Amino acid sequence: PAVELSSATNLGLSFITACNYNGAQLQVLVSTDYSSGAPSTGTWTALSPALSSGSWAWVQSGVLSLTNHLTSNVRIGFKYPGSSSAGKTWELDNIRIAEP
Repeated sequence: PAVELSSATNLGLSFITACNYNGAQLQVLVSTDYSSGAPSTGTWTALSPALSSGSWAWVQSGVLSLTNHLTSNVRIGFKYPGSSSAGKTWELDNIRIAEP
């Protein structure tokens, strides 16, 4: 769902991840122009969180600045780039948008 952030001045996204097995890294994306339907219809900016390296070890993402995305239609995307033949198993928790 869209998040209303237009009245904020300084916000950050944080979460924790854990993963196991082999495969591509989880991608974390933000969009201010996506509305509905296929995610490819929006413009997405990649964020660079710290992510778990495996063995189900939980890792804090750090605070990812949303300062350049403070509008009324902010969407956060977690993209799992696995395939039918390869892919890590990811867990996400404690997803939070707040002042750093």
